[in-house]
Amino acid sequence: MKIVGITIFVIGAFLMTFVTFMIVPQISFAHISKTFGNTTIEAGWLSEPPLAGDLNSIVLQVSRGASGEQTPVANALANLTLSVKSGTITKVLDFQPSPTTDGGYEGMVLPTRVGPYSLVLQGDVKGQKVDSEFKIEDVESKSIFSFPDSSIDTTNTNNINQQVQDGISKLSNDIQKSREDLNKSQNEVLGIQQSVDRLQADSGITYLVLLTTLGISIAGIVMAGYLYSLLRDRKPARLD
Repeated sequence: MKIVGITIFVIGAFLMTFVTFMIVPQISFAHISKTFGNTTIEAGWLSEPPLAGDLNSIVLQVSRGASGEQTPVANALANLTLSVKSGTITKVLDFQPSPTTDGGYEGMVLPTRVGPYSLVLQGDVKGQKVDSEFKIEDVESKSIFSFPDSSIDTTNTNNINQQVQDGISKLSNDIQKSREDLNKSQNEVLGIQQSVDRLQADSGITYLVLLTTLGISIAGIVMAGYLYSLLRDRKPARLD
């Protein structure tokens, strides 16, 4: 009976160790692996758990070959489009080769929302078509690690600081807008002044042409009158 008890204890301990060994890596790394033909791609966060508001990177590991004999794939993302997805919003990421791992690639991103994120891959890896979505670990709020809890006074202070920052930002935007409006008004005034100057110049030329035309007309009238008087006073020649 004692031997049976010991045997059950050993088997139970073995099973517990096995289950723990299988679960812990998933909790620690939480990376998703998928196979496309002879190409395997693993995706996940560089720093886990990912926290909203903290700069992080999504990492990929690309390898090729049969199980247990896979080798890293260099320049694997040349023909791939990679986008991070949160809800219905997507953003294309620029992945760079990992400085420490062959066949590894990192795309920097700053998650701003708590919740599920996915990595969408479209294209091919060395001719192997890849069109899939990897659901990576959910982004968590920093509050789950906050210590100590924020007091009411601290919260109020943070709110006041935020209000001050918002007010300064709004004031800065208003000043910038006022400057833009002032510059626009100055440009409009300058345009009006230039139009007035052109009108005055055109008016001066028109006035000069009018005077010249009037002078010529008067001279023509005087000349016509003079010629008429000469013709009228001239006596006709007598015929013998």
